[in-house]
Amino acid sequence: MNRVRFRPHQSILIAAFIAFVGVFPIAFGPDMGSGTADASSGGSAVRWAFVPLLIIPIALFVWVLRSGTDADEEGLRVRGLLGSRSIPWSEIRELATDERGRAVALLRNGYAVTLASVRGSDVGRLVEASGKGVVRAKQSGHQQT
Repeated sequence: MNRVRFRPHQSILIAAFIAFVGVFPIAFGPDMGSGTADASSGGSAVRWAFVPLLIIPIALFVWVLRSGTDADEEGLRVRGLLGSRSIPWSEIRELATDERGRAVALLRNGYAVTLASVRGSDVGRLVEASGKGVVRAKQSGHQQT
């Protein structure tokens, strides 16, 4: 079975870690407003208004580990942060690229699905993964619906 996997570049994990480390002291660091640390709280206070900012780098980290597109002889599996979708080759009318150079699967029902982490130059690898070569690949400016 010829399986092709497309994932976001792993260097984004470094950016997510740096963002987490940068936000952490904002949410849990010393209170700069008073000028002195409160001895009863151990020198730091939680600033609850900033704690939700930690969700952003955590979500980015999970997105990089989870998202992407897998292609094999049965079809495509497109995975995002919160969900995934399996698309059999029989539902795909053609593979194309959008104006930003991303690969798009144009479905027989008229919808377009942007393929996560797949560039337009990778469309040929998707066609090879189908094992049939029956899906037409086309370079065009289709928009996602």
